[in-house]
Order: sequence, then C-alpha cells, then structure tokens
Amino acid sequence: MTAPGVTADWRKVLAATREVNRCPPGAYDLRPYWRELAFSEYAGQPPPVLRAQAFSNVLDHTNLHAYPGELILGSRVGFWATTLPEDLTEADYRAAVAAHDARGQRDFWAGWSHTLADYPTLLTEGVGGLLARIAESRQVHTLPEEQATLEGMRLALEGLGRFIRRHSELTTVPELVASLEWISNQPPRTLHEALQLVWLTQMAFVSEGRGANALGRLDQYLLSFYERDLAAGRLDKDGALDLMCHLWAHIEELGEVTNICVGGLTPDGRDGTNALSYLCIEATRLVQSPHTNLSARFHDGSPEAFHRAAFECIRTGVGFPAIFNDHVLIPGLVEAGIPVEVARDHCMVGCIETMLAGRQQAWSDSRFNTPLYLLSALRRLAGEAEPTWERLQVLFAEEVRGAMERHVAGVNTHIARFTAARFPDPFLSALTRDCIGRARDINEGGAEFPRFHGVAVMGLATLADSLAAVRKLVIEEKQVSLPDLMAALDGDFTGHEALRQRLMHGAPKYGNAEPYVDEIAAWVVNLAADACLAHRTIDGGRFVAAMAANTTNIPAGKEVGATPDGRRAGRPLSDAASPYFGRDMNGPTAFLRSVARPDYRRVLTGSVINMKFEPDFFRGEDGAARFSALTHFFVSNRIPELQFNFTGTRTLLEAKAHPEEHGNLVVRVSGFSGYFTRLDPAVQEDIIRRKAHGTS
Repeated sequence: MTAPGVTADWRKVLAATREVNRCPPGAYDLRPYWRELAFSEYAGQPPPVLRAQAFSNVLDHTNLHAYPGELILGSRVGFWATTLPEDLTEADYRAAVAAHDARGQRDFWAGWSHTLADYPTLLTEGVGGLLARIAESRQVHTLPEEQATLEGMRLALEGLGRFIRRHSELTTVPELVASLEWISNQPPRTLHEALQLVWLTQMAFVSEGRGANALGRLDQYLLSFYERDLAAGRLDKDGALDLMCHLWAHIEELGEVTNICVGGLTPDGRDGTNALSYLCIEATRLVQSPHTNLSARFHDGSPEAFHRAAFECIRTGVGFPAIFNDHVLIPGLVEAGIPVEVARDHCMVGCIETMLAGRQQAWSDSRFNTPLYLLSALRRLAGEAEPTWERLQVLFAEEVRGAMERHVAGVNTHIARFTAARFPDPFLSALTRDCIGRARDINEGGAEFPRFHGVAVMGLATLADSLAAVRKLVIEEKQVSLPDLMAALDGDFTGHEALRQRLMHGAPKYGNAEPYVDEIAAWVVNLAADACLAHRTIDGGRFVAAMAANTTNIPAGKEVGATPDGRRAGRPLSDAASPYFGRDMNGPTAFLRSVARPDYRRVLTGSVINMKFEPDFFRGEDGAARFSALTHFFVSNRIPELQFNFTGTRTLLEAKAHPEEHGNLVVRVSGFSGYFTRLDPAVQEDIIRRKAHGTS
C-alpha cells in the first residue's frame, strides 16, 4: 500500500542511486561555502550559536533532489553542483572554502562521525517536542554558557524542521506534502512518516560531513508504528517491506557503511526479535547493497526462524548480517559500569563498533600495530642468558603496556585540541540524551555516558602463531637458537628458508582447535584488554580493545619485519581476530573452537572474525541445518562476532580476472562489505587468501 497517486518502484530508485553514490569528478561541494557565509554573517555570536547557524544555512540553501518513483525523500545529490550559482565566482568560492577549512571542525578521533541520534526520543516527541524541552531547560539553566548551548540546539532543530518542510516542494501528492509538513514539527503517526523523519535526519548529519552513521535498533523503535499501521489497515507486510527497500536504496546512495541492528535482548531482558527484524533482513536480501551494514544480535533465546532468516540473507553472498553475541557484549558493558538495561539496548555503529545509541559521544578508534612490540620483546630477550617463556611474556607485556601509554597519550592530546568551547556540536547534542536536560554540549558532559575510543589491536593470529613457534621450537624443544631466529628475522629469511618452513609447519597454528596456541591467543586478548582498560580518555571516557583492523592489516604489515610464524617482512598481518590466511586447516568446527577460546567480554567493542565458505557447503536444507548448527555453536560458546563470505574462491578469481563481468559482486571485506571489483587489488588478494571451508 502506498500513498494515493504515488507510483513507487524501489528497484528503479536503487538503479539511480547506484549511479550517484560518489561525488562527480569536478563537482563543487557547496556545503562549506554555505557554512562559511553563516560564519561571516553571525561572527561574534557564541560558538554554539555560530555552529548552529552554519549548520542551518546549509539545510536552508542546498538544492533538493528527488528520484522518480521514490517513497522516501532525501538525497545528498543536492550538496554538489556541476556549476556554481550564477552570482558566485570561482575565486569567491575558493576563498570561502579556504576560510571555512581554516576554522577547522571536529574529526573522527575527536568524536564527529560514526554516531547516531536518539531516534526513539525523536520519534516519540518530534522536533517540536524537543524544542519544548529546550524551552523548559532554559527556565532552569540560566548561566550564559548554558543559554548559548541551548540556543544552539534550538537553532539546529529549527533548521532541521525547515529542511523537512522544504522537501514538500519535491512532490505534488497532497498526502506526502501533508506528511512532510506534519513531521517537520510533530511526532510521526505512521511507519512511512517515521522512516521519512529518520532519513531526513540522517541527511542532516551528512550535510555536516559526518560519515558511517548508524540507524541503530530500527526494528525496535519502529515496531509500534508498524503495528498501528497494520491494525488500522493503512499498511500490510508487503507495503512495509517496500518502504524498507526504498530506505535501503537511499542508503546505497551514501556509498558508505550505515549500520542497522536487529534482534537481541530488550532492556528488560526479553527477546527483541519481531516482525520488523525479519523485514530488515529481507530488505537486505532483496536490495543487495554493500552499504546496508546489517548487524544481527543473537542470544540463547533467539528464535530458530531468526537463525534461518540470517542464513537466507548471508547465503546470497552479500555478507550480511554480521552476527553478534549478546552474552559477550552485554556483560562486558556492565563490567565497564553501564547499567544492564542500557547495555541490553546497545547497537553497532560504523563496522562493528558497540554504541549506546543516542546516549554517548561519537565513536572513535585508532590502530595499534602489536607485532612491532613482539619483535622488540624478542630483541630484549635475545640479550638475556637463558630465554624462558615466562620471561618472554613479561617482556612482551611490558612492551605492549609502554606502547599503549604512548598511544593513548597521543589520542588524548588530539582530543584536547577540540574543546567543546571551541568546537561545539549543537545538532548532535540536541539529539543525544540528556544534553538538553543538562544544558551541556555532548562533548562537555551532556551525554548520559562518555565516549568509547577503540584501540584496534592488530594481528592476533600473527602474534599467537609467532609466540607459539618461539615457545615450542626455541624455548621448549630448542630446535632453533634464539640468535639464529633473530638473524633469520633480521634478514627476512634470506638464506634461512628451511628455518622458515620449520617455523611455519613445526608449531601449532591458531584456528585448528589446538589448545597450545589457542591458550596463547587467549592470553594476548586478555593482555590487550587490560592494557586498554587501564586508561581513560581525557574527558572521562574509556579506551577499549577491539581485535579488529578492517583492511589496515595490509599497510600495518608493511611496517613489520619478518615474524616467527614464518611470515615475511612487509606481508599483511593476520586479519582482525581471524586465523592467519589458509592456516585453519581442520575445518569450520575447529575454527570455531579456536576463536571461542579467548574471553572477549572485556573487549567491549566486539571483534571481527571472518569465515569464508564455498557456496556448495550450505546448499539446500542440509546446508541450512549446518548453518543453524554453526550459529547455535556461536551463541552457546560465547564467540563475540562472526561474518561470512559465501562467494567461492573460483568466483573471486574469475571476478579479479574479468571485472567487467562481475560489477555487482558484493563480498564481505572485514567489518563491512564492498563491490569486489572496486576494491584495491591488495584487499582483493586478502579476501582470496582466506581459507574457504567446504567443497566447491
């Protein structure tokens, strides 16, 4: 069911958005220009007011764009222009952009992108309700800085309201015009209106230059709208799915990860899987966009139908949903001081990062090239009389802790440059609990909970395999002397190929259910968690470990010399928390037993564990049963996260050789999916090297 007079086809919208999900070459980005005009016009105003006026000026002046046959309005195409406005010269445009850039703004480390609004409150109260709350707060918080902060939030929300109303210019359908006018100030009444408000809010975030923003637990906060529509006969299941597909088609236009979380426990501990959970999965299966980064939360009580629905989507090859374990992430959040009812309501942002939706500062993270510190520890050990395993553990832990201290100091120095006084964030503050009630900016104590900064501890399997080789072959069995090992590493195994083969094949490798090396991996994870949790961000947040790296295991490997697992200098490190490429030789059950061994509850942000299968392995009902057994094992053995490639190695090799024939091939890369033929060749090779379980 659609609005009268509307001919809707999400497939045509998807085809159109796929053509424009990148800024056209040579196009002008008019957002900094419009912002700078406001900065000049309102110079001298308090920073929150100034930033809010700049934000609103973009929304007031940007061109609006619509696709034929769309049900959800809101596009970033209007932020660009192939020609400048008639009264604007090239020189003036360049000067304005330069002045804008010189002012600076928050960046990823300082808490800018990878965030989301408090959508449950926005949908319940509407823009007008939030404005009313600001008016009430102004009666209580009367200090000048509090008044300025609240005024900035007011201006930003009013700018959002005008932006929503402007979109009524794009349609002549009275029902759509009325809906846009309504949600510009009032709470939405229908699923369609709720989706429209959420998406135009996302577009407002994009107008600020934020990226990788999430939609959160969409199946939870939209459920009441869906149920009311069904009861009133305004919508049926197919109509709701159609709306979801229209939204997913718009996500494709962004060309970046937009995380959507489904399933999981509710704040009061019940199973949250519902009808919209399945519709979100089905929309992902139908649209096949690499940018709808669907995350499915599982727990012991997740319905069997939810396991099956996830499988039916994953086996299309799109790589979604990634699956997450409530029994790992929730206890970790609680241990970190998050109330259990809040911890149960977490979602993911960006790739796999754990977020308290609309209740804390924007996510940020950084990379920690851990194998460098193993090599430093080995050099120190080589200077001692008798190497022991215990001494190597002590030295490596010292190196990691010392490097972590330097790392977090660098992050804190960076965060300190972006004070809330100079770089306020009025729009996100207005949409974050409880910045309005506290009359404080999100980055100055306004949010209910402080930030998480994830430290991506790279190369888990590289470390585990290397430590196992040193312990077994050098320390315990004395097959290799430490001086000989160090000489081979320093020379990148030149002239030491026999030794390299012994290191590769003479010691257990992570991913094969070998307790010897799995225990070492568990020790490394615990060391990383301890090293991170020992520190706080300068504004009271938590440094948390993340056994993840996305594709930066490739450039990180270029910084690291040869390692004792037999890896040559400059080669990629192991992928996130997964076994090293091709070394998981004992099948998927052994793989799962290995990755289940570390205790990830204190790795608060989860981790990335990639599994790759030949497509035949899960064909038919027998294949579905095998996958269900896998996901149940995942839940019961408290594995934090899994994500899957069901595209066989042969297909990947064919796509690499003939990209023109595989333009729409989507694969799971790491914490995200992507069009395989558009990936960097080094990333393509990284995916191809992963062990494909099952027979082709």
